[in-house]
Amino acid sequence: MPKKSFESQLSCFGSTETQNAKPKTGIAVANGRRQIVILGGGSGGIVAATKLGRDLGADHDVILIDRRADHVFMPAFLFMMVGQRRPEDITRKLKKLESRNVKIVQAEILGIDPVRRQVTLSSGKIPYDYLIVSLGMQTVPELIPGFTEGAHHAWEMEAALRLRRVLEGFNGGRILVGVPLGPYRCPPAPYEAQWMLDSYFKERGIRDRVTIEFFTRDPEPSGEAHDPVVWMDAQSKKRNIKQHYEFVVKSVDPEKKTVTGLYGYELSYDLLFMIPPHRPAQALIDSGLAETETGIRVDYDTLSTKWENVYAIGDCADMPASKAGVVAHQEADVVAHNLAVGMTGRGESIPLRLHTI
Repeated sequence: MPKKSFESQLSCFGSTETQNAKPKTGIAVANGRRQIVILGGGSGGIVAATKLGRDLGADHDVILIDRRADHVFMPAFLFMMVGQRRPEDITRKLKKLESRNVKIVQAEILGIDPVRRQVTLSSGKIPYDYLIVSLGMQTVPELIPGFTEGAHHAWEMEAALRLRRVLEGFNGGRILVGVPLGPYRCPPAPYEAQWMLDSYFKERGIRDRVTIEFFTRDPEPSGEAHDPVVWMDAQSKKRNIKQHYEFVVKSVDPEKKTVTGLYGYELSYDLLFMIPPHRPAQALIDSGLAETETGIRVDYDTLSTKWENVYAIGDCADMPASKAGVVAHQEADVVAHNLAVGMTGRGESIPLRLHTI
């Protein structure tokens, strides 16, 4: 069955008058439908869409846009890596949100114009009155010479599945687990990866034939034993995993199977598991919304941006917080709540107060 044209998809997004009218600002006028557009169907996007659909969907248009038809639970990629999850275990159809008064558009997001208040998609343009950007971060392994040819990772589904096949055939040698410069999704994951690999090879009965080592750009942690980074370091050492701190990666040599850091330091490997560099989604870079490598600058209390009625949540928000699903969830709750308060006049606005390490 052919896909609906973008124009036919837009036919359900309010009246023609609403679509063509110049977007208004401030609190919604009486009997006027507003268009709330949410970009990205990850952890933050689906939470914001669900809450706004429930609170506002009867009177306003809540639209979620993603290039994929499915929500993918990315924290499970490491479990896929060791064969404990399958793709169908960690995906759900975004269309299920339509039962919550959320309209779904599957399209590639190409650009955002905060002046004209419209989003350019692979199939057309869509206007908005309020915009919530939850586009996460994209992986860019090509930023490190030799990474694509010499390294594996589990930060995308296909990459995790490839690594699973490689691990199944790995019967001994040195595995390096490493961290690049810059931001990346889920900061604790490199430690989880070490521990899961340790358990995986123990279950296969070959842990004594596998050496696992870890390198990171961060300094060796110090402090109280209960501090998270100190505790994670201790857990790795308890599992006989050697740690290389303050190792800043410059390149990977897939033929020599070495990783080169600053000052010529080298680490050799038989299998390299390394987090790829991350950057904001290309549409945010091209549109000028992402002004730093860590994302869109936001107000830390409200997640609002310098553009009127535009908010950024999750990994694409330049926040002094972990780029993790739990953070995106809490930010989505606050933005959705405050939008509902502003548009209905009911309740009180709240500031973001994160509960995370």
